[in-house]
Amino acid sequence: MTRDDDEDSGTITLAEWAKEVGRTPEHIAIRWRPTPGFPRPAGRRRRPGARGPGEPVYDRDALETWLAAWEKARARPRRRYEVPGDPNEMRTLNAIARLLGVAGKTLSQYRQTFDAHAEHRDHGARTLYRTGDVVNLLNDRPGAGVASTAEGDARRGRDLTEQETARLQAATTPGQWAAIARELLADGASRPSIGRAVGLTGNAVEQRLRDRDHV
Repeated sequence: MTRDDDEDSGTITLAEWAKEVGRTPEHIAIRWRPTPGFPRPAGRRRRPGARGPGEPVYDRDALETWLAAWEKARARPRRRYEVPGDPNEMRTLNAIARLLGVAGKTLSQYRQTFDAHAEHRDHGARTLYRTGDVVNLLNDRPGAGVASTAEGDARRGRDLTEQETARLQAATTPGQWAAIARELLADGASRPSIGRAVGLTGNAVEQRLRDRDHV
């Protein structure tokens, strides 16, 4: 059914919904709409004086129900780590990472936090940290159920894949770069990982995206 009006409180276009949920229309069209179970259009909306069949509109409640189920399915409990061996042992971050069975960058990305809150000392060219402090701080890091600062929020998320990095680096305009970056963020990538792909810090990524919002 095509409606010749500006809006209907019970229905919404995907472009309008994208703004409400903090995604780009492209992300919803490419990532979400093809997903099994995504709501089908409830009709079409034609602007006054416009020709053609009108733009598809969706039931707002159906979209919100789908989104809640999607977020619940993606939610995974944060892994908590046990202190390996003596908590007082002084080790490098890489050594602690090996004992925990994680990549070195899993710890090195929080180096500033460890420097500020973990017992540590310089040992030649290396810095040694108290193992128990590092593990406890890792378990209490932003995203593990603890209130965080904006800087901490920026550290959340996964690293980019090689394909995602190449795609970001291939962007030829600021607008194209921002659209890709927002899509990656929506798909769980961290701001620091996006920044590393183009030589920026996580905070610089956030600032660049904000600047694009005002263009």
